[in-house]
Amino acid sequence: MNSLKFTEIASRISEAQLAHLLEVNGWEKFGGQTNMYSRWRPAGREAERGLLLPQNDELVDYSDLFAQAVAQAWKLGDSRLRTLLERAATVQTLGDEMKFHKEARTYVGTIQWLAGEDLHAAARKSMTVAAKSRKSKLAYFGNSNAHLARSFLESVLMGQTEVGSYVVTAYAPPAEIFTEKKIRPGDTLPATGTHTGRDITRGLVDVLQTTREVVDHYANTGSSAGFVDNVNRGFCFEITQAVRDLVRDSDGAEVGIEMNVAADLFEAARTESHKLEFSPADYPVLETAGNILAATSRPQQVTVVGAVTLLERPQFGRPGLIRVDVLSGSTAKKMRVRLKSEDYDLAMDAHRDNMAIKVTGRQEIEGRYYWLYDPERIELIPMEVIQVQAESPSSEQHPLF
Repeated sequence: MNSLKFTEIASRISEAQLAHLLEVNGWEKFGGQTNMYSRWRPAGREAERGLLLPQNDELVDYSDLFAQAVAQAWKLGDSRLRTLLERAATVQTLGDEMKFHKEARTYVGTIQWLAGEDLHAAARKSMTVAAKSRKSKLAYFGNSNAHLARSFLESVLMGQTEVGSYVVTAYAPPAEIFTEKKIRPGDTLPATGTHTGRDITRGLVDVLQTTREVVDHYANTGSSAGFVDNVNRGFCFEITQAVRDLVRDSDGAEVGIEMNVAADLFEAARTESHKLEFSPADYPVLETAGNILAATSRPQQVTVVGAVTLLERPQFGRPGLIRVDVLSGSTAKKMRVRLKSEDYDLAMDAHRDNMAIKVTGRQEIEGRYYWLYDPERIELIPMEVIQVQAESPSSEQHPLF
């Protein structure tokens, strides 16, 4: 294989993907420099110099160094590794195909504007649920698992629309690896908490199949037990919203979703098509299910009073973070709040001067933590006042925790 081919392969995969290929083929990592490069060699071959895998893509010679790493992997690797590297040069680049199809009684290839907006929203919400549900299964996600969903959507391509009556097409990278938590430049992929693009697209099919089964079960039995019982299979408030957007204003026609699987570095090209159909008749069932799932998890507008016990300074382009030990206003014991600079300064004053902070916002649960979003009307209150209110029989404050 010539150097041109190595350059081509290097343009098709990322540093993280090459590291993954090496790892699954029995290579070991030995040394390196954080945020600059890592060193790899075949296991059991300590005498080998191995290869240098660059990690900082801002370096001027990053592309050359990465192509050299690919060439060295080819030279030292076995036939399986070479096969995977060869496949990287020919694999379909667009990725796994997902089609969100909506029929409407309009001219062929067109759709009512608002119905089209619903279709795009449905596609986004469906892919977001597919990504979030890879990390955990929740009845109501809110902002939970946001990093995984955002990084996945950033890698999805939007394709051309099709006649039929209207089709939105999305392409997800099958071999790209997405992490549940943000990874700093130079860090290696964690052993757990990683998902490929294909994992997520298949997860989309699973969630939609579950939704179809849940709706049919309710229609046949009238029992809403399946709404909560199937949360562990991915059924959630957000997928009810997504499918409602799909069927809304569809004039009674079918709504389908298809996924055609592309080839990736580990599997040969093949077709794996799925079709999940929904109709406007499903809308009231989905609405009922959504209301039930959100009943115990819906965000609440609260005004909390508490002591500031953790502070993380604002960084450029990012708000500061505080943790509040809640004294009143919420059943939560602790709550995290992101604050802009001027409000963060007030929180610092509260922490330094042993004062309570009072803040109003939207309370949501993310995993095990309570968060207060869109904070406003921030005040500082002397702890002595809080203690007097708590001890007063006529006080309307919630009991102290």
